[in-house]
Amino acid sequence: MRFEGKVAIVTGASSGIGRATAKMMARDGAKVVAAARRLDRLEALKAEVAEAGYAGCILPVQTDVRDPKQIDNMFDVALKEFGHVDIVVNNAGMLDGQLPIHETSQEIYDMLYETNQRAVYLGCQRAIKIFLEQGTPANIVNVASAASLRGLKGGTMYVMTKHAVLGITRNISASFFEKGIRCNCIEPANIRSEINKVPRDLGIGILDWQMRAGNAAPLHTITKPGEKKPILGTPEDCAELICFLADDVAARYLSGAEVKIDAGFLNM
Repeated sequence: MRFEGKVAIVTGASSGIGRATAKMMARDGAKVVAAARRLDRLEALKAEVAEAGYAGCILPVQTDVRDPKQIDNMFDVALKEFGHVDIVVNNAGMLDGQLPIHETSQEIYDMLYETNQRAVYLGCQRAIKIFLEQGTPANIVNVASAASLRGLKGGTMYVMTKHAVLGITRNISASFFEKGIRCNCIEPANIRSEINKVPRDLGIGILDWQMRAGNAAPLHTITKPGEKKPILGTPEDCAELICFLADDVAARYLSGAEVKIDAGFLNM
């Protein structure tokens, strides 16, 4: 029970990496504030965890991270219900369909910036304030991306915002390790999740990925329909890594770590 007595906040917890992380942390004893826009999915996760008899629990909090007031509410609920916060996982994010800079509208810019960058900043900011007041060991795990390290082709806003996630991780690590606050990030690539859903639903550039991104794209985006897909990672693979980084025993001396989880993709 590595998270027994711990309270965690996980954003984007209704699907993919966020859902897998929230479930795994609850399994290992954490009280998890699961935040996302789709409340019905969060309620289903809560029921699944309760039925499994896990040591921890899920507290669903409907949250759109693009709204600063809803981010504050997410933290307020955690403090009201549990009295403290020990772990914050800034996971919520979205893609921009590999749009190049000259095709990126103000609407897409705002949507990516508010979701991928500002929400992480606000989540880290509130977390640090709480952690300093508590004076106890605590940590943040940010979900960055392979795009934090590569320029890619197209996808200007995704690349820019994910570089920012890497930057804030480094800054917080350097600034607060002496206070007992750790901050690390993971850099996934080729993970089977629903991150493509929003750009597909909005019709944002997604069909042009192969042409735009070429060999710089994650493998699954350049495989033609009907062709056998390459081996992809799973949300659970990422959740295992996040939980390791969030563990104040196993990862007590890790801060500012930027861990690639990509089956070697970034080394190609």
